[in-house]
Amino acid sequence: MPYNANIKGLILMGLLVCSACKFQSDKAKNALSDSLARKHHMDSLLNANPYLIIPKDSNYTGDYVKSYPNGVKQFKGFFRFGKRHGQWLSFYANGHLWSEMEYDKGLRHGKNAAYYENGNIRQSGFYKYDRRDSVWMFYDTSGKMVLQQICKNDTCKLVEPKTSVKSGGKPKAP
Repeated sequence: MPYNANIKGLILMGLLVCSACKFQSDKAKNALSDSLARKHHMDSLLNANPYLIIPKDSNYTGDYVKSYPNGVKQFKGFFRFGKRHGQWLSFYANGHLWSEMEYDKGLRHGKNAAYYENGNIRQSGFYKYDRRDSVWMFYDTSGKMVLQQICKNDTCKLVEPKTSVKSGGKPKAP
C-alpha cells in the first residue's frame, strides 16, 4: 500500500508540475501576444498620425528626439516615468521652431508658444495644470496681434487688444 500511495503522489506531483508549466507557458504566450498587439497598435497610431509622440515604454525616463526623414529635428523633449516633463520643442521640416510647450508630469503647465513657418509668432499663452490660464494672444502671419483673450481654468473671454502691447517678433534660435 505505501508503494501504491507513493506512485499516486508522484503522479499527482507530476500533473501539478505540468499544469504549472502549461500555465507559465500560456502566461508567457499571452504576454508576448499582448506585447506584439501593443506594438502593432502603436505602429498603426504613428502611421495614422506621424506627429504623435509615444515613449519607449510607460515608465521611460530620458530624452526624446525624433527627426524628419531629411535628418532635421522634428521633436525634442524629456520623458519622466513615461510622461512629458519640462520643455518640449517641435520644429517644421525646414528646421524653424513650430512650438514650445512646458509640461509637468504629463500636463501642460507653463509657457506655450506656436510659430508660423516664416518664424513669426502665431500664439502665446500659459497653461496651469492642463488648462488655459492668463492672457492668450493670437497673431497673423506678419506678427500683428489680432486677438487677445483672458483665460482662467480653461474659460476664456475675448478682450480688445491694447495698443501698448508689443506684438510680433521672432523666437530665439533653438
